[in-house]
Amino acid sequence: MTESQKLKSITQQLMMEALDSVRDGVVIVDSNSRIIYLNDAYLRILQVRREKALNKLMSEIEPDAIILDSLRDKKPRVNALVQVKSRSKRILANITPIISDNILIGAISVFKDMTEVYMISRELKNTQRLSKSIFNAVSVENMTIPPEFSHVIGRDEKFLHCLQLAKTVAPTDATVLIEGESGTGKEVIVNAILSISGPRRQPFVNLNCSAIPESLFESELFGYTSGSFTGASKNGKIGKFELAHKGTIFLDEIGEMPLFMQSKLLRVLQSGEIQKIGSDYADVVDVRVIAATNRDLKQMVQEGKFREDLYFRLNTFKIVIPPLRERRGDILLLAEYFIRKFNDKYGKQVYLGKEAAGHLQKVPWLGNVRQLESCIEYAVIVCKTRQLQIQDLPEDIQNGISEAMETLPKTSQISIPLRPAQRLKNDIQNMEREQMRQALLEADGNKTKAMDLLGISRRTFYKKWKLYGFDNEIYTK
Repeated sequence: MTESQKLKSITQQLMMEALDSVRDGVVIVDSNSRIIYLNDAYLRILQVRREKALNKLMSEIEPDAIILDSLRDKKPRVNALVQVKSRSKRILANITPIISDNILIGAISVFKDMTEVYMISRELKNTQRLSKSIFNAVSVENMTIPPEFSHVIGRDEKFLHCLQLAKTVAPTDATVLIEGESGTGKEVIVNAILSISGPRRQPFVNLNCSAIPESLFESELFGYTSGSFTGASKNGKIGKFELAHKGTIFLDEIGEMPLFMQSKLLRVLQSGEIQKIGSDYADVVDVRVIAATNRDLKQMVQEGKFREDLYFRLNTFKIVIPPLRERRGDILLLAEYFIRKFNDKYGKQVYLGKEAAGHLQKVPWLGNVRQLESCIEYAVIVCKTRQLQIQDLPEDIQNGISEAMETLPKTSQISIPLRPAQRLKNDIQNMEREQMRQALLEADGNKTKAMDLLGISRRTFYKKWKLYGFDNEIYTK
């Protein structure tokens, strides 16, 4: 090797090492878009292995890559902010076509990773929008409830505060967590938010986390590619998050989401990235998330059943719906509304008698609005006269069973002797089984109604149904 050749070889080696030492990503392609060089920063920023990209065609790896435009028109790109779709990254690129003797031989792109800056900017914009919305909401002239909420029944101060919060958060992209006992009307608040959400109103995807088997959770939320597993559709499947792109997804019963899926949901909330089963690449979605639960997520965090980081992410803007027993002024409003609803449905002209109205106001309504609705529907059906009376109400409401339940001493007030762990476990299981049996009897064997009475999710109900051997038993009054 001549001295000239040695010098050229050393120079090339120095150039390669120099390019590998810089923090910016560098990629060089030939005129056919074949990647002939990429530095270590490229691999780090885009999180790819060298063998997956080197000598591959950029037009196949990233069909929308801006470097392809420079190859086509032979023009440079300066400080171009672009999205690398296959890697869910935002980069700031400077691209220069390489021309020798008026012939295009390739192009070089030098880029910075702007993903974190972009995410911070997006969070800042969301915070600014939320702050502006809160500021507008607390001003005196904006304390009114929007006309879009006119269908919502309720005049109680606590409930009106929930509607005010719904009005405040609706125009923003902030994640919303709605908490409340089963039957309090969480979906009513969701629909209220949607009604004044503007562009976020559609598409809307409603997903009940308690109704999805654990093995299908990931494919339901994120979808899968063709042939990703045995039995998979040859066309693949679009996940719920992708369906909700540019709109809103409602995750009901979020407390029932398995732990392994909670980390994946956290990734979506933080970066907007989803990855289909069987795919090597992540996609970016723009979705506003509303979650709801009837469980104490904070307690679940302490018990290790819910991720703390996900809880904080979901807790960006929280709305807590009061139980019906704390909205006594709304009980008759709701009862009258349900009477009109079921009069229309069953072709009747029933009205609420004074004694029945007084009785309804005394019931603690452990099943909340849903229980009241079921009660009124039953009463309208069985009422033989135009005036709805106490004897037309379901037996448990007539006999004050619910009131008796409310007067039971709190757990903390009950003094019981300590027992060995296994005996205590058996006692608890016997109590649970008896509670389920009573609920099934009360619901005339209707499992859905029994779930509502017990205040537990579908998944928990069927788990205990199998555990306590209810399979072959029939429960009717």
